[in-house]
Amino acid sequence: MKKIYENLYQFTTYIPPMDFTIHQYLLASDPAIVFATGTQKEAAENLATIKEILGEHTVKYIFVSHMESDECGGLPIFTKEYPEATVLCSALCARELPGYGLTGKIKVCNENEILEDGTLKLHFFNYPSEVHLQNGLVCYEENSGVFYSADLMLRSGNGTGKLIDSNWKTEVADIKPQYISSEDIFSKLKEKLLTITPKLIAVGHGFCITLK
Repeated sequence: MKKIYENLYQFTTYIPPMDFTIHQYLLASDPAIVFATGTQKEAAENLATIKEILGEHTVKYIFVSHMESDECGGLPIFTKEYPEATVLCSALCARELPGYGLTGKIKVCNENEILEDGTLKLHFFNYPSEVHLQNGLVCYEENSGVFYSADLMLRSGNGTGKLIDSNWKTEVADIKPQYISSEDIFSKLKEKLLTITPKLIAVGHGFCITLK
């Protein structure tokens, strides 16, 4: 675990044969939110540290970008510990998760919706998640300036606890068209992303990015 930025904590698994890093995050805001659970093994390993960081506070929200083991495989671990937590996800995820035995609170988040709660102000953007091309989401928390990019802005390499510098326009321009097969959706997503001004990109894989 590393405190990567202000009250944002990063949990990481590095896979040397693939030269690939997988991250999950706790934003220790009030209320607290987890971005990606990791697999059940990762969630079980992360949970004790999360409880220590939050103390008497709980995880109120768990953001799931898309249906994949590193994004939501650990949900049973988190919802057992935090039964009142709400899973924030797309309509597709909301339909699929009960089929995996999840019976907790699920909220479908739409692109034009903003969720405000305490110090959280969450913006959602439709993202047909590469490589699955599912109806997924990415998320921007306005008050902290943290943008959780899931698989959208990934890089290879060991990004454990590491930050690189860039700027938002460059990172949006560099989103690869092969990640989103629809030219129309690809164009609209880039256009909408340029309406926000994040301070940090919390990537699903690779190196987090400080935006100048």
